[in-house]
Amino acid sequence: MQSRQTIRQIGATIAAFLVLLLGSTAVHADRILVIGDSWAEPIGNQLQIVLTENEHSDIIVETTPIIYSAVQLKDANGLNAISSWLNTWPDITIVHLSVGANDWLSTWTPAMIGTQEEADLFARIVGWVGTIVDYILSIRPDVQIVWSSYDFFRPHHLGTPAEINAVQITMAELAAELARIKPGLSFVNLNGVLQVTYGFDGIQHTQFDPSFPIPPGDPSLPDPYLPSPLEPFLPLNSQHLRTKGYKVMAQAQYDLFYSSALAGRNFQISPGLNDAWFNLATDGQGFLISVYPVRKEMFVAWFTFDTERPPEDVTANLGEPGHRWLTAQGPYDGDTAHLTIFVTEGGVFDSAEPVAITDPAGDGTMTIEFADCTEGLVNYEITALDISGVIPIQRITPDNVALCETLASP
Repeated sequence: MQSRQTIRQIGATIAAFLVLLLGSTAVHADRILVIGDSWAEPIGNQLQIVLTENEHSDIIVETTPIIYSAVQLKDANGLNAISSWLNTWPDITIVHLSVGANDWLSTWTPAMIGTQEEADLFARIVGWVGTIVDYILSIRPDVQIVWSSYDFFRPHHLGTPAEINAVQITMAELAAELARIKPGLSFVNLNGVLQVTYGFDGIQHTQFDPSFPIPPGDPSLPDPYLPSPLEPFLPLNSQHLRTKGYKVMAQAQYDLFYSSALAGRNFQISPGLNDAWFNLATDGQGFLISVYPVRKEMFVAWFTFDTERPPEDVTANLGEPGHRWLTAQGPYDGDTAHLTIFVTEGGVFDSAEPVAITDPAGDGTMTIEFADCTEGLVNYEITALDISGVIPIQRITPDNVALCETLASP
């Protein structure tokens, strides 16, 4: 069993570092998708309010039907549901995961403390979340994923606050480690937020509550030997909050993740980006970008080569047989364009016959996110070849930068 000193040391760490455990990159978000358990919808509802209060009223928070556990979400039906949600809302650029607690609450007991069985359980849960993250990024490599913790519960039938809180702390440590090694994932540790926000009233509603008042923000808080205070919890419910409790949690999520993640939304795509762009590492290839502000659409011509060099005896009358050109077209908003890639084939130089053919369904997707008037990031997926990747791009010449900077401010 973990010693009291060990848990208190971890609790002190929580008090000192109630912060975002993995720094996030600034991303553009039109919609945020909150997926998970019975906390997901109330957290999402309050997050919408918090975003509006912080001048992000243009962002829409979507919540999904409850999937109670990570083990359900990582199975085929859960992954299919994720695909469906992302297809329904293609402008989702942040996916918020509220999962993990039900996975250990349904299995863990105090008898497992310090055992290999407990360690294996925690490893499985983190592995399930890793599978979910990998799947989301495999179909939408442009999204940012945030996994947020819960908070210390009220006294629970499974064990004492010290025992239950130790599990929450361990899960947070493992989640933070997963975020450190998995690009695209951030983790927010919210353990102790309700203790710090509300303090304790000095009434022993249960034997575990302190018998003396502790004010909000007291430096001795959060204390992993204490439960969360009664005030934000539903009556006779050890795991679910009143609306105001979820509002506190959503505000903490905003302070620790969303405020910085949304900080880069000021740049606006404009015709000032119309230019030739390329990746310095692959000189000789590149993109021609055209922005149509009335239609709010972008057109891209992508000049590149085949995935393998053709045999030496393959010839072409014009150019060389390895040349490939693709086009992409689609809407943009803010700093990001979401495009469909098209492959046109079958034509002959400067001739109406035979007629060139383009599959209207497209052959993949491309997302271009611009950091400013000189740099951007292309995420692509070509369906026919099952290939995807990321290409940093910059202008070939700076001639249009001044125009772009004039037009790009919101």
